[in-house]
Parts: sequence; structure tokens; C-alpha cells
Amino acid sequence: MAIKGIMIAGTSSGSGKTTVSAGIMRALSDKGMRVQPFKVGPDYIDPGFHRIASGNTPHNLDPVMGSDETVREIYYHNSEGSDISIVEGVMGLYDGAPGNKFRGSSFDVARILGLPVILIVDISSSGQSAAATVMGFRDMDKRVNIAGVIMNRAGSDYHCSMVRDAIEHFTGIKVIGCIKRGEDLKIRSRYLGLVTTAEKATGEAYFQNLSQQIGKSVDLDSIIRISRKYGTTWNGNKRIYNLKMKERARIGIAYNEAFSFYYAENIEILEKFGGIPVYFDPIRDKSLPDIDGLYLGGGYPELYARELSENKTLMWEIRNKIGHGMPVFAECGGYMYLSESIAVDKGCFPMVGAIPATVHMKGLSLGYRDAAAASTGVILEKGKRIRGHEFHYSRIEFNGNQKPAYEFKNGELEGYSYMGITAGYLHVYFPSNQNAARRFVLLCRDYRKKNPEL
Repeated sequence: MAIKGIMIAGTSSGSGKTTVSAGIMRALSDKGMRVQPFKVGPDYIDPGFHRIASGNTPHNLDPVMGSDETVREIYYHNSEGSDISIVEGVMGLYDGAPGNKFRGSSFDVARILGLPVILIVDISSSGQSAAATVMGFRDMDKRVNIAGVIMNRAGSDYHCSMVRDAIEHFTGIKVIGCIKRGEDLKIRSRYLGLVTTAEKATGEAYFQNLSQQIGKSVDLDSIIRISRKYGTTWNGNKRIYNLKMKERARIGIAYNEAFSFYYAENIEILEKFGGIPVYFDPIRDKSLPDIDGLYLGGGYPELYARELSENKTLMWEIRNKIGHGMPVFAECGGYMYLSESIAVDKGCFPMVGAIPATVHMKGLSLGYRDAAAASTGVILEKGKRIRGHEFHYSRIEFNGNQKPAYEFKNGELEGYSYMGITAGYLHVYFPSNQNAARRFVLLCRDYRKKNPEL
């Protein structure tokens, strides 16, 4: 069966991809279609908006952390049964990993999957010159299939008409939408990107309004026709979804407004190997649920440092469980939470205290990482490799000897691995090494066997 889908890409970051993508997802869902959302790259925030807009679980497509085959498997497996798959791109159409021509870009993923591209063009400060922009994107690589253009942030109906005529005349590409400027359509943002949906700053009324506006401004029937015209199939082997093991271990997963950054594939691979996700709220829950291990993901713990620090009984229990050998895997925000304290503008707030370090908010670290385990830990044996991504504005300063978890290809040591903890700023991608997830589940199972009374 051919999978029907499109790529929504932009000319640059800030062109309105997320707003337009979420609007199209909701508008098509409102027409009764089953929409399957995807996001190019290592992004956690945009998929949250996709989830609300479509009502379905979003998935990341990243050939840098994974591979071409991983991208195909995730896309085709999760698109089965959908009426249309919508992939939101990353940055500008051709922007990818440094040092690799287009690798990991929206264009790269569209090429891998054979997807037609709907190009979002911000025309707020241009007229006919927008046609040259579209022409440049069309001609930069002849393998691209720009099947339609949506103009964003137009000033008036006349502005829409003028730019549409120029684009269609000079490029031959059909303009299928023109969205006028409107602050009511903007999604709030901050230093790491948009404000997350877990923080509940964007409600259902916003998505209803967005659906109505997109329905008026974009030719949804053209989007459906384009997706059907270029439908594709795949008959490759399934590595991620080809096995389900019996129930083995209950894994506590921190999830609330402070912790919401998880790849869907990471959770699904844990489940594949017998992990049972058990979600808890580190701000409001006074005790841990019945679990055999902890997975503490990323997020914004610095914004909720006071609230997290006030839940002393939960932090004490986590520290006590770690002392008794419970396996704990933590990424970025979870790494910060396990430290002794987080220092922010409003003060220095005590955290779990399982890692002898203090977190300070300073400096950006961003990029893909190819990591080897610096020592044997709860997800990797020493020397085994895994890929992932870092994106944070904090630094951790150790108050004693650091026991690093990872060694990157450039020789940099990162994170902390001691007793049952493996933690670091690195957001790992389990599809790049599924044995990491399997090892974690098995160690959680063994912990339960050794501590049946817990």
C-alpha cells in the first residue's frame, strides 16, 4: 500500500513551519482524516504541538542519529493506516549537519522518503523578489520536488495576489496558500525554542482558531492531491518494530512541565524489550510509583527549580533508591535534577544530590554527538557506542572527581556514571544502538529480582 505524505519545509528557521504544519494537521483532522505527524531532526518541542493538532503520536526522522533505513522504517511503520503523513522540516530546506552536504536536512529526509515538498516562504518583507527565493530553492538541487508554495505573513490580499503571480509566472510552481500576518497565530517561544505543550501555555482554543485560519488560507484539497500523487511504498526489513518481549521491568519516567523531552522511539524500544513505562510527576507526586528503574528525560528543570526543590520527600526517595542500586538513566534536564543544586537568577535550589555537582545557567552547547561509554554503565558497556544530540544552556560543575559516562569522538569526556547512574547532557537515540535499551531493561529486571521486597 502506498503511503501518502508531504514534507512542509521552510526557507529558514522562523518562517512559520510549526504554525503552518500544526494548522494543516488540525484542519485535515477536522475534515475527518487520520493525520500522522513527523518532525525532522532531534526536536522535542514541535512534536508536542503535532500531537495536539493531530491527536496522534509524533515521531522524529533523523538520518544523522539513525540512518536512511531507520528513517524509512519509522516513517512507513507509523504511517500505516493513516490518510496522510505530514513531516515538518527543520530550519531551512537544505540546512543539515555541519560538514555534510545537506545531511540530516529536510531535503535529505524528503529525498530518502520520496516526499513532495511544500515550501513555506515568509513574504512579510518582499514582493516579486519572493519568486527568486523560490527559484533558488527549486534549482539548488535538481532532486528536490517542490510541489507547492505557501506564502506566510502577507500584509494584504493585494500582497498575496502580487507575490502569487510572480512565483507562479517565474517558477511554474503553484501557490496553494497565503496566510496573512496575525499575532494570534504565533506560538510563544523562549531560548530553547517554543514553549512546550506540557506547560499548557497553548490551549485547545488556539488550535481551533488555527484550524479555521488555515482552512481559509490554504488549499487543503491541493495538499491532499499532492500527497496522493507522490505516494510511495517500502519493503525493507523492520529492525525497530519486529520484536516484542514479555513483560520484564517497570520503568518510571519523569513527565511534567519540567520534563517532557523524550523521543517516541526511545520509549517504544524500551517497551519492545519488556520495559513498562510508568509516568510520574516530580513536582506533585510525593512518592515514586512501583518501579524497577528510572528514566529522567530532558526539559526545563531550571524554570521549575523552586517547585522541584520543595518536593523533598520524592527527592529523598530517589536518592535512597539510587543508594540501593536502582538503575537510573538521565538525560540533560534529568542530569541537572540529579545534581546537588541548580543555580538560577532567583537563587540556588537543592536537587536530588545523587551527583556531586552544581548546575549553572551559562553558555550554549549544541550539536550531534557520536559517543562511546567511558565506563560500563546502565545502558552501555565500556567502549560501546551510541549516537545522540546535545542542546542546553547550562554547565555542570563537579564538587569532586567526575566519573564520566561518555567519551565523544573529539576526546571530550561528558556526563556521570557511578553505581546505578548513567547521566549526561547527551540525549541518546536508542535506534542507533538498541542494545542500550535492552541492557537498561534487563538491569531494571535484575534489580527487582535482587530486591523483591521493594
